[in-house]
Amino acid sequence: MDLEKLKQWMEISQKYQNGNFWDMIFDQTPFEPLMKEQSHLSHGPQEKKSNARNSTFPIVDIYQTDTQIIVLLELPGYRKEDVSLSLSGNKLVVKGSCHLPIANAITIRNERRYGDFERLIELPEPTKSKDIHARFENGLLIVTYMRKYTNEEDIPIT
Repeated sequence: MDLEKLKQWMEISQKYQNGNFWDMIFDQTPFEPLMKEQSHLSHGPQEKKSNARNSTFPIVDIYQTDTQIIVLLELPGYRKEDVSLSLSGNKLVVKGSCHLPIANAITIRNERRYGDFERLIELPEPTKSKDIHARFENGLLIVTYMRKYTNEEDIPIT
């Protein structure tokens, strides 16, 4: 890239700087033209919308003990009212939304994620929603349920 093009990019970034400008530039697919994304910027800071590229948020750890499955979801700054859970077989769906904490401010640096998200988490064993317990603790959503398949059983071959 030559120096003139770099200067043009810098001017555009300064004009439309809202904290997630470079994410929008590098998250382009061939079917999402840059001008479509930029047209939303003229109305002020925008929160990222949920899409396939957001499928790794929130960060998830899954643990298995002899009796339980434990799912930890990292959601700093979220409240339990901001998040919802649903279940179908062994698929846990986590949805939520987090809004900018400071209104009418110019973003200098933005590394936190804002806006809507949705993540599908495949659980190691199926369960029923009535058997799941979920709680928020220190920025973690902790989801637990009792294992139903704790012992390996031999199957005779005839």
